[in-house]
Amino acid sequence: MKKLVLFLLGGLIVFSFSAIVYAEGGYVSGNIGAAILSDIDITDPGEPTVTLESDMGMALGIALGYGFDNNMRIEGEIAYQKNDIDKIGAFGVSVDANGDTSSLAFLLNGYYDFVNDSALTPFISAGIGYAKVEANDLSIMGVALGSDDDTVFAYQVGAGVGYAVTEKTTLDLKYRYFGTADPEFDTAEAEYSSHNFYFGIRYSF
Repeated sequence: MKKLVLFLLGGLIVFSFSAIVYAEGGYVSGNIGAAILSDIDITDPGEPTVTLESDMGMALGIALGYGFDNNMRIEGEIAYQKNDIDKIGAFGVSVDANGDTSSLAFLLNGYYDFVNDSALTPFISAGIGYAKVEANDLSIMGVALGSDDDTVFAYQVGAGVGYAVTEKTTLDLKYRYFGTADPEFDTAEAEYSSHNFYFGIRYSF
């Protein structure tokens, strides 16, 4: 499944670059929304698997992009999200925990817009890049476990719809699945992925 996702991502980005002769114009965009982080399984050789559960967090993004007259867009994006840790569990038992996880990602995204005669334009998207994933001030029942971070490959796929308010201004509603290669914290590996929902605004120039 991961190989298929990476193949589709690569194909979409390459096709976006091949469309560069059909330029329509640049744009800037901003996004704000909710980040629903999947439970984080942490594995360490010889140790039991530990699972972190998180509260819903905030996701932000800014991007600079370029649109083409074949309905394709490419953009460079900086995306940030943060989730507070709620519980930590092992052997089927969970206890309260504190701290947070966050990621700062730099992504190259490709879009395909399903242009039609209405002001509503559905689209699909995919992106690849890298992300700095952090676990900050983790503690269990008042016992501090510390902080750590790692920089890893990142990707996302999504879909949404844009509403043209004016010829230059578009409002977006979008969903994205965001994932990374497993970050390493000392000798342990962690899974990191989330389901993100955004409201955005895009201005063409």
